[in-house]
Amino acid sequence: MDGKKAYKTFNFAMLGVVVFIALALIFIIFFTKSSLFSKLDSHGCDSSKGYAYSYARNQCILVYEEAISLEKTHPVNRNELKAFVIFSFDNKSADVFLPGRIYALLNMQAENTLWVDNKSYYSLKNSAEKLSLQENGTEIYYINR
Repeated sequence: MDGKKAYKTFNFAMLGVVVFIALALIFIIFFTKSSLFSKLDSHGCDSSKGYAYSYARNQCILVYEEAISLEKTHPVNRNELKAFVIFSFDNKSADVFLPGRIYALLNMQAENTLWVDNKSYYSLKNSAEKLSLQENGTEIYYINR
């Protein structure tokens, strides 16, 4: 094999490798659930696009769009983070999303909707006038109806 033929064979092989890599990347980006920039959780929710898993609804949701926003009862400043509540479609359970904390699934049929997080206990009070979230018996978030 002379030099020109070996050079052409090498170029053809390298072109084949580049085309294969490009096709593999296109497949990964467009035909799978994950892309190079997404962060999928164990339920397949893309947190990089703002999705979180709702146990109450059994699906990925956009918390800021689909959940009820609760205001801080005694805010120190206007920019304090809000809490969010999303109810199941049958209103028998709810997810509570607290700033900087793991959220909880509450069974609304139970007489006691308490759950414990570290040394605090929380409860969700749902009445016709107000939806409030209490920590250790003190209201911390609410929304008037």
